[in-house]
Amino acid sequence: MTGRFTHTAATFLEAYAAIARAPLEDGVTSRAREGARAVFEGLDALWVPDRDRYALRLEGGELDDRLDGSTLALAAAHREYAAVDDVDDQRLERLVSHLEATIEGLYRDPEGPIEGLARFEDDPWRRGDQEAPKIWTVTTAWGAHAALELRELLAAAGHDAAPTFDARARALLELVAPGGPLRGDGDYLPEQFFDDGTPDSATPLGWPHAIRLATATALETESQGRAIERK
Repeated sequence: MTGRFTHTAATFLEAYAAIARAPLEDGVTSRAREGARAVFEGLDALWVPDRDRYALRLEGGELDDRLDGSTLALAAAHREYAAVDDVDDQRLERLVSHLEATIEGLYRDPEGPIEGLARFEDDPWRRGDQEAPKIWTVTTAWGAHAALELRELLAAAGHDAAPTFDARARALLELVAPGGPLRGDGDYLPEQFFDDGTPDSATPLGWPHAIRLATATALETESQGRAIERK
């Protein structure tokens, strides 16, 4: 596919914001802050108002409004951006709506040995004999991490949806955790699964393992912090 992707915008937003608060020369951080603000505002062009979510991409002036797992990157990007500028209430509500729609819309439970998130809506990649898109471990792990990142952003803003995303993060993480249904032979995470539980493509795939580890570590650190506070 070609076009202007929400995932690309999220990646630039996070990068600009990280540079804006890095220990660099003022001219560099100032330009980065301007770039972050431009991308933040530019994301409005990718919003689909009648579906309350962000599009997969903008191509030829038309929005491709399919659900896309890579747009989960918006959560971490906005949390980084919040360290250098304000994430207003409207944007918070859009993020809540978008992540809810994306996680719920891409979630598949084929009533077999596996369940998790598809890569994007109507994904045609290597379906074989099945009609539905396959389940991807990286998208499932990304969903857990994005839910955790949004929970942190919402909690800092005092938003009442924070506990909901905490629960989503933990539930999705269980699917890719050791012993979870998306673990293959040797307890590795394959790239994808057919509905009957047959793994497909690269095994092990480093990306979902890395995201799972980052998410689990963040949750464990938080739990330890709460335990210290109680003492």
